[in-house]
Amino acid sequence: MTHRFGALSSVLTAAVAVLLAPGFLTAQTQTAKAAPAAATSKTWTLPRTPEGQPDLQGYWTSLSFTPMERPAKYGKREFLTDEEMAEVFKSGVQHAYEFTYANSAETPVYDSTVYALGAWQNGVQPNRRTSLVVDPPDGRIPPLTPEGEQSRAEMKKIPTANENIETQGPVQADDPNDLTLGVRCLSFGGPPILPAAYNSDVHIVQGAGYVMIEYEWNSEVRVIPLDGRPPLSQNMHRWHGDSRGHWEGNTLVVETTNFRPGATFQNADPNTLKITERFTRIDARTIEYKFTIDDPATWTKPWSAIVPLSHSDGPMFEYACAEGNNGIVNILAGARATERAAAKDPQKASN
Repeated sequence: MTHRFGALSSVLTAAVAVLLAPGFLTAQTQTAKAAPAAATSKTWTLPRTPEGQPDLQGYWTSLSFTPMERPAKYGKREFLTDEEMAEVFKSGVQHAYEFTYANSAETPVYDSTVYALGAWQNGVQPNRRTSLVVDPPDGRIPPLTPEGEQSRAEMKKIPTANENIETQGPVQADDPNDLTLGVRCLSFGGPPILPAAYNSDVHIVQGAGYVMIEYEWNSEVRVIPLDGRPPLSQNMHRWHGDSRGHWEGNTLVVETTNFRPGATFQNADPNTLKITERFTRIDARTIEYKFTIDDPATWTKPWSAIVPLSHSDGPMFEYACAEGNNGIVNILAGARATERAAAKDPQKASN
């Protein structure tokens, strides 16, 4: 899908009113209840590639209405009841029509449903878990270390495009290097694979000795060797890190280190961050994707999350980031205009 970051007018069509009708939402609730039964079909047999590996190929989406961390109301419960799962799914669909990226409903910027980018329009499935985080057992990401707190505080104010938030007040934009990688259309990160606001598909292709993962965001590609080759030298850093994969039974295990500074998950330390991913095909339409974050410089202990990857029909269209590139000119020009205004009237600028 095309990258759309900035002011876009969005007009809801008559079809939206139809989709918001009780009958449609009821159908979504019924889908939520029926999904687990389909996922446990006894007739499914794990497909394999010509090399005998479990076949993970195809298009998959990480879209989910499940929060990263467990809401307090669920306490220690790891799973939802059938009724709760249906309600979470229904609420997520409803939210798609009430939410506009970057701004409040009073000043809409971008309604994803107009462009068929709403989660329910792109294969989101119900998830019985109360949180994506599964370890620690409380479903919460462990506290940051003092070094992690400092690093988090130093994160750039200008958001990456897939965060879809606006910052308040002036930001530093002296030159393009002050802007995030996403705004500059260089990289949107990964691993891990996480639900984004939209464009959450991945394309997996397997070959002899390799697995390729293409992200819908920015059409970025990871090529993961499976031949046991040694990792890169520690002084070599890449946008997506240096990945090495191997099979443990029917699970593809991918270990990644050597991340590039400025391109790490949640601004983790590129020198100490290690991400371990596990891909297990559990039925015809689902891959259980589990990742473990291990960075002693950023978090007080390792932590893990499980993100279901649901089958998507595809294809993925080329991701054009031209709007972000053009936006850099406007961001820098806006910063200069703010500086000129401040020079003329410092008191007004401070307000």
